[in-house]
Amino acid sequence: MSRVIVRWMIGGLGLLILTGCAGSPPAPTAIPEEELPPPVTISVPLDIFSEEVPTAERSPSLYLNPASVSLEVGEMATIQVWADGVGGVGLLSLEVSFDPLLVQMVDADPAAEGIQATPGDLMGLVLENRVEGNRLIYHAAVIPDAEAKDVGILVSLSLQAIAPGTTALRIESAVAQDGDGNPVSVVPLADGSITISGAAPLPTEETPPPATPQPAPAMTPVASGTGGIYYVVGRGENLFRIGLKFGTTAQAIAAASNIADPRQVQAGTMVLVPVPAPGGGYGYYVRPGDTAYSIAHRFGMTVEELAALNNLGPDFTIHPGAILKVVPKR
Repeated sequence: MSRVIVRWMIGGLGLLILTGCAGSPPAPTAIPEEELPPPVTISVPLDIFSEEVPTAERSPSLYLNPASVSLEVGEMATIQVWADGVGGVGLLSLEVSFDPLLVQMVDADPAAEGIQATPGDLMGLVLENRVEGNRLIYHAAVIPDAEAKDVGILVSLSLQAIAPGTTALRIESAVAQDGDGNPVSVVPLADGSITISGAAPLPTEETPPPATPQPAPAMTPVASGTGGIYYVVGRGENLFRIGLKFGTTAQAIAAASNIADPRQVQAGTMVLVPVPAPGGGYGYYVRPGDTAYSIAHRFGMTVEELAALNNLGPDFTIHPGAILKVVPKR
């Protein structure tokens, strides 16, 4: 009994000694907190993501589409003149040049006087649209109170290849004004070109170089006496185009008018187109600038005779494009 008590006491004493030697675990050393700088406040506008970034203002420009075309003799191509950045432009004028010995304009409106291009959808008011010699002259404006377009087709040129070679298409001049009449700078971006291959055309389908207007020569009597319509050749016209206008050929006009070379006809020359005139006999196609007196004098008639044949009023008013009945006397 006593041995058990002794063992217990010795064991308890040893445990106390071991516990005392180990001691309590040391308390963790406190690490002083670093002093942090005050927070930085960033002020961001609430509308920073909704604000539009301004874009660079575009200068109005013109360009050809397509810029380069390859054709065979007799083939046609349509070249569009595009305008970009013209939303503030109210009036736009340009001239496009080409080589009339290699290509010719195909008339967009045979019923109208002269040769015309096809107006585009950019501007609704066409002020001038004509081919003069080796160039197209085109003036257009925005219809008053209409919304101006920024991009679109100003005009389209339909060109037919008539001889092998290469011709440049150049925007020779471009003039613009805003709605208040102030000038606006327009930049033509690049020239175009048409390359033509194939056999040479028939002589009657060639377009002669621009001719200087000459006084109309005296009328040459036609031996057949079958009638027809007398027509004064305008600037930039030729027998081929006149034949298309009246539904005949350049050869037939040359034969009826005693012209040896269909290619050599000057502006101001009066030719006889061998097609029936309204009412039979001979007719005369009235051109801008004609008067009843000048027409009567051309054919050796009196103005009273001309007025009686055509039921003209006392003021002898006539209109371009009309065909008057005439009786040639010289």
